[in-house]
Amino acid sequence: MSASADASASYAAEVARLLWPDPWGAPQITRSRHGNGLAHRDAYIFPSARRPRLLVPADLPASAPMLRRLGAGRSALAGPVRSLLERSVRSRAFALARWPMLRVQATDPGADSIERYLAECLGVDVRVGIILGTRRVNQKPVLQVFRLDGTILGYAKVGHNDLTAALVRREAASLAAVGSHLPRSFRVPQLLHHGRWAGLEVLVISPLTASPRETVTPSARLSAMRELVGLAGTTSTTLAGSGYWSRLRGDASVLAEVPNGPRLQAALDTIEERHGADPLRFGGWHGDWGHWNMGVEKGVLQVWDWERYDPQVPVGFDTLHFAAQSVRPGEREARRQEATFLASVPDRLAEVGVVPAQHDLTLRLYLTEIAVRYVEALTHGATPALQGRTSWVLSLLEQLSEHPQPALSEGRS
Repeated sequence: MSASADASASYAAEVARLLWPDPWGAPQITRSRHGNGLAHRDAYIFPSARRPRLLVPADLPASAPMLRRLGAGRSALAGPVRSLLERSVRSRAFALARWPMLRVQATDPGADSIERYLAECLGVDVRVGIILGTRRVNQKPVLQVFRLDGTILGYAKVGHNDLTAALVRREAASLAAVGSHLPRSFRVPQLLHHGRWAGLEVLVISPLTASPRETVTPSARLSAMRELVGLAGTTSTTLAGSGYWSRLRGDASVLAEVPNGPRLQAALDTIEERHGADPLRFGGWHGDWGHWNMGVEKGVLQVWDWERYDPQVPVGFDTLHFAAQSVRPGEREARRQEATFLASVPDRLAEVGVVPAQHDLTLRLYLTEIAVRYVEALTHGATPALQGRTSWVLSLLEQLSEHPQPALSEGRS
């Protein structure tokens, strides 16, 4: 097994160990359905033991729809292969295929586990499937929570370190706040439970359904963005006099001594010196407004992952964040992608009501906000992708500070 495969398999085992702690034993990969009489949980590993992305409960065939998360949009073959796997897992005969499983065992039948905790919280016996995703510093295990008849009860997010626990707490507060305003142009999950178990922060939310046959239209996104801006009300004040600026400066000051911290401080000092007295309008943003966090069901936009929601930031951050995802630092076309992004900024900000005189400042504030987020995440562990994106954001921010108008209207040469 390669080093990368070892690392991936190790992540799956670490997550299982968090959710089935002592006296459960160390997770093991097996192809045998025959245990040794001990209490145990088995989960099929997909797409393979070398690249685990999903852990699907082996004793719950109705959990097979989890497989729809595999390889979406990557190839023409992905859809048929997923469908075949889903039909196979639904059949109890799949147990004869000796598909690799992750197994945890306990000598005590009453040993505590995440399933036992969720059953107590929700009032019904449950099984959980685990969505691992790609290992990242801010990656949280996401659990798909099923009744024993296969009905999906919801999703549980698990914070296992300082960074992810803070994100889970923040999402719980955000869902309560956003949901209380009863948004009209989009739907958010309901908060079912928030608590702590075995040193972990646990959030349980209702499922949102999204039809694969319905697409998210630009007009639906725009309507939702506009409503979200004013959902908790808007304010107008100078940048330096805003609570937003105080919060951002405070977040950056904590990072003053870490790598890239001085670059953040310099960018903030320049912005405050030149634009502290500039008026801005402040409103809400989702914080990770991307196509991966939304879908449509019966014509209604469904939006999830609210851990970065903030009710008071400069208007326009969500539309800039959505556009910025088209830039892939390190790719051959990165410079062209950046130029396209910069050229789109005036139209994108205009559509949410930001006046032209504030376009350059709004863009630089967005980049500063994201730079603070990335630099803070790097203190919890670095990945090449995060390092590359942090470098790009800081570099672009510094370039815009030196040449604001040419960089915004024409891109960098």
